[in-house]
Amino acid sequence: MSESAAATELGAEPILTATGLRKEYGHVVAVDAVDLTVPTGGSLAIVGESGSGKTTVARMIVGLARPTAGTIVACGRDRSTPARSAAERRRRGAEIQIVFQDPYSSLNPRHSAVHTLDEVLRLHGHGGESAQSRRARVAELGELVGLDERMLRAMPRALSGGQRQRIAIARALAAEPRLIILDESVAALDVSIQAQILNLLADIREQTGVSYILISHDLAVVRQLTDDAIVMHRGIVVERGPTERILDDPQDAYTKMLRASVPGPGWKPTRRLRADAA
Repeated sequence: MSESAAATELGAEPILTATGLRKEYGHVVAVDAVDLTVPTGGSLAIVGESGSGKTTVARMIVGLARPTAGTIVACGRDRSTPARSAAERRRRGAEIQIVFQDPYSSLNPRHSAVHTLDEVLRLHGHGGESAQSRRARVAELGELVGLDERMLRAMPRALSGGQRQRIAIARALAAEPRLIILDESVAALDVSIQAQILNLLADIREQTGVSYILISHDLAVVRQLTDDAIVMHRGIVVERGPTERILDDPQDAYTKMLRASVPGPGWKPTRRLRADAA
């Protein structure tokens, strides 16, 4: 039985509940009346095109944007307003981490993975007080995400995109969070590397029981990694339910359009002729 199923059966409270989320930028409503729940050990996809509001929801959950209205309860505590102290910010950061789309821009180009991970361990008090115990924890994190000692000591510029994303995932795990938000975290990778990272994330969830929120426009990605999904269009949720049901039997016209846009077997790109060349 999966961690998610076990938690649900035991009646554990959700790791995250958001109710009535709204975000305004001036006169523009980016997100309106969004409700979502992530079970402990569960995984939720937030799906939609660019501009649908999905990343804005993620930013509100992690604390990078303040909701105009609505409530966010994570790990049993209200996070609807900004943290009032450095200690509270650290606690929130330890509970929820985010992995961004571009691993290179989110990593310090002057720091190796060893340095990056050690810094997180010291900040959040994980891995022990001694440098030796933290080195052992860094090695464990490297093994968890498939990075050997050479890769851990290399600078980001010397690594591939997939290897850099593994470092970003290890950095998120170093804080020992209960929820990780994956914001288009494999969108910049080629298909073969995407598959490796998705398999890695699935294995990590199985081993650690961490919960995921996956922000994506790619329906193939959400099928592989998530249990449930919500579909957003122009800032509102137009459909929600189990991921497989939404992908195999979408009910909303917008979801159907997204589903129909996924290339099928044998699809070949065609070049559209310009009118003046016809």
